[in-house]
Amino acid sequence: MGCSWLLILGLVLNVAHCLEILGPGKDITGVLGEDVYLSCRYLGESEILSALWKRQSITNSQVKSRRLVGFLAGNKMFCHDNSFSLPDSPTNLTVKMRVSSVEVEGEYICEFGLDKEDLSDSVFLTVVARPEIHMLVNAETINGTLYQSVSCSAVGGRPTPQMSWLVNGVPPSDYPFTVEMNETLHSNGTSTLSSILHFPTHLLDEDSVTCVIQHPTLPDPKLTTVRVETYARPNVTIKAEMVQQGGSEFWVVSCMSSGGRPDTDISLALNTDEELEKEADTDSQTQTISFHLPASVFEGRNVTCVFDHPKFTHKESRVITLPSFYLSGIQLSAGLGGNSDHTQATESIELHEGQSDAVIGLEVIGNVPRYNIDCKKDDGPLPEGVQLVGSNLTVQGPVVHQHAGLYECVTSYHHHKATLQFNITVLQHVPPTIRIDLQTENGRSLIECTAADAVPAANMSWLLPEGVSEVSWFNFTSHNGSHSVRGVLLLPVCSPWELTVECVINHPAFEEPENRSITLPLCARPNITINSSTEWRDGEEYTKVDCSVDSVAPAATITWQVGNSDSDSDNSISHLPETQVHADGLVSARSSVQFLSSLYSGQNLTCMMEHLSLEAPEKKTIHIPVHKAPLLSVSVVKQQDSPLWLAVCDYRGEGVGANLAWVLPENVKGQTSLHSENEGHALKARLTYQFPLALHEGQDLTCVYQLEHGLTEKRTVHIPRYSIFSVRVLNHTTPLQSRYGGEPVIHRVTLKENLHNQRILLQVDSNVPEYNLICKRSNGLFVKMEGTAMVFQSEVTEQDEGLYTCRASFYHHAATVNIQVEIMSRDKLFALVSMICLSSALAIILIIVVTLCVFW
Repeated sequence: MGCSWLLILGLVLNVAHCLEILGPGKDITGVLGEDVYLSCRYLGESEILSALWKRQSITNSQVKSRRLVGFLAGNKMFCHDNSFSLPDSPTNLTVKMRVSSVEVEGEYICEFGLDKEDLSDSVFLTVVARPEIHMLVNAETINGTLYQSVSCSAVGGRPTPQMSWLVNGVPPSDYPFTVEMNETLHSNGTSTLSSILHFPTHLLDEDSVTCVIQHPTLPDPKLTTVRVETYARPNVTIKAEMVQQGGSEFWVVSCMSSGGRPDTDISLALNTDEELEKEADTDSQTQTISFHLPASVFEGRNVTCVFDHPKFTHKESRVITLPSFYLSGIQLSAGLGGNSDHTQATESIELHEGQSDAVIGLEVIGNVPRYNIDCKKDDGPLPEGVQLVGSNLTVQGPVVHQHAGLYECVTSYHHHKATLQFNITVLQHVPPTIRIDLQTENGRSLIECTAADAVPAANMSWLLPEGVSEVSWFNFTSHNGSHSVRGVLLLPVCSPWELTVECVINHPAFEEPENRSITLPLCARPNITINSSTEWRDGEEYTKVDCSVDSVAPAATITWQVGNSDSDSDNSISHLPETQVHADGLVSARSSVQFLSSLYSGQNLTCMMEHLSLEAPEKKTIHIPVHKAPLLSVSVVKQQDSPLWLAVCDYRGEGVGANLAWVLPENVKGQTSLHSENEGHALKARLTYQFPLALHEGQDLTCVYQLEHGLTEKRTVHIPRYSIFSVRVLNHTTPLQSRYGGEPVIHRVTLKENLHNQRILLQVDSNVPEYNLICKRSNGLFVKMEGTAMVFQSEVTEQDEGLYTCRASFYHHAATVNIQVEIMSRDKLFALVSMICLSSALAIILIIVVTLCVFW
């Protein structure tokens, strides 16, 4: 193994000696106008006489060498070319070279002159030039078609780059694209490559093209994108709207083109010699040309917009039909028409003498944009006080007999006309005969008011005190040109306050409205009583509350409410109402509610009565006593003088029976007992359950009390899980492990001979509340204990030696510890020290002998 390592070491030293020069390595490439590094180092140990870079060239078949930079004899530095930096030392000829022209391309030699031989290495420098990219877009029109030419030039490249085109990410197709390539050589050894992409503009859907250049000086292909002009197909529409100018109507027909490039050529195809007004509007997206057409001339005619665009294969047109106008007639507004004379085609309107601000509405039937109305009376002008306002014929001031007659109204729009004739009759006033009456029907007051034989018909209304609701209706009748109105009002038969009702009649013959009034009688106040009682059924307390109201007819309405009677919440409860009518005309209303007392214990129960004799509902309230909730408690105790534990469930509450039960784990049966006693309506009960601790240790015991309506009350007590983990000896001990793995460890404790009151201290690790700790010898004799200490009161002798066992217990939990007690006398102590000293001396002698043998 040693020879192998020596051989490897020799090979390494030999290789290091051979590699005395670290040359430039493989050929390198320099970019024109940038720097390149030429590296060369001498790694040998011989003395260097000279170190330099040189370049060889062939002239007239002769090889010539030119020194560039380096060190001569005596480490004298020289530099014959400003393109080179100075080297660091004769052993490190690494220099930075500026690639200034293509002529610097060639072979460069690194040479070290030594006392015995010269060492050299060479590298070939290749010069490349990074091209500059230029893009240019030109446009020209050939035979009416717009063409674009995109020029891409790679100027000053070496070697010649590769050039291609991309349109929408893919090379252009042969149609409609054409590509021309041209290369120009320069005197400095570089060249320029140009490519021209030629295409018709209307066939290009993309707005840009990309020139792709690949060259050794570029790490990735260079993509240069230029935007070009493109055509976009426009959306064309037509619309028409009417405007008024100088009192005349015009259709403004708009031809619109949006989203197109270039602008659309828009014209109107209309067969007319008349010169039309034209407006042009172009925003960033929409091109609009509008034409103004006289509405009366072009109604019902078709108008066509013609659109021309390079993206259209042919011209496109949009047509709109202008509506035709008509004026079919004129009529009176609804409700104004009277009797019609079919032979004369006239209508009759009745106005009443003295009537103010009468308005006769005229409705024009047609779709004309506007119209003129002209009215006259009896082939003459309108009488004084009658004016045409818009489409209404208005009588200002009171109507008089001069306003009666035959009226004719003519409406027109250009050549469209319509005529209406109607006759106005003025009627004289006849005041009505007024009467009011009061009757009682079915427990309600019926008030009847009549205004009979009036011309024209009177207007009737009721005037009631604030807050009074009513049911009313009106009937109208006519006879021999006179009119009668009958009003009926239904109200309660009586009122809690004095109630006066007025019938108000308006008529043109009255300077002021006429009033007729009637007063309703007051109602007697009702008498309300409330009482309650309780009873026990099936161990539960029930409450019954009765509420009765004596009043005049009709019977009072009774409702019940629980809790705060002022609350907006719905706290009503169901009840059983009864009604009884007495011979004296009085009515008794009774209502009863019955419920489990515990449902509403501690709350107010209100009987609320509503009657027409009361301004507001009247209330009577009783308080339901608090239903005391049962008290339920559970506990668990350890019984004295018994190995069983006791779980206790105590109950105290109202009632005559207690439904108590223990919820035990499945398949567990225990001894339970129930004891109960009554104190009036109060019940005291105790349910006990005896069990061994091991049966329920670490579990929950639950006592359940069954309430009414299936409700339950539960209390749970937890039985702790106890453990005695170990019994530890606090004195200094030495463990004695048995040869048999399953046997416990014995703790050895040494006591001193002939001393009184020596103790062995113990500690019990557990979570039990108490425990029983005993210690005994292997012969079964018990040892005196003081707390957790084993006490040897008399002088300790060798008879006290032996095995002791201590046991801590709590019910079924227990832990033990074995203690081997040994007595230490002076004779035993001396023998032990002697053995230790002898063993140590023998060990020291053995170590000295082994050491001498190894080194000798």
